[in-house]
Amino acid sequence: MTGRAEAERGSAMLWASGIILLIAVVTLLLIGAGALAARGHAAQGAADLAALAGAQAQRSGRDACPSATKSAALNDAEVTACAVAGDEIEVVVTVDVRIRAGLGPWTTDLAGHANAGILTGAPE
Repeated sequence: MTGRAEAERGSAMLWASGIILLIAVVTLLLIGAGALAARGHAAQGAADLAALAGAQAQRSGRDACPSATKSAALNDAEVTACAVAGDEIEVVVTVDVRIRAGLGPWTTDLAGHANAGILTGAPE
């Protein structure tokens, strides 16, 4: 019986190491997913602010798209489309996100979309 016990000596350490490694990997994946979600919210926030800046500029008699572009740049975002239709400005903003992984840089683009302006003929 002592031969088998000697052969299994240290196996608990191997199992514990494997479980700790698995927990570490899952934790890193959850942190990465959380960071990606936060950057997605930042893209949407930048789109909202850019659309509001453009609508305010349009209301003041200035061109809306340069104001929207400037607002997006202040939020580390880039305007990919800007259109003014009547009293409404539509701005699409993308934010570049880089998450570094063990195999090199993984990158993805996240987009935010927002509308802002004065609605004419809307029910009161």
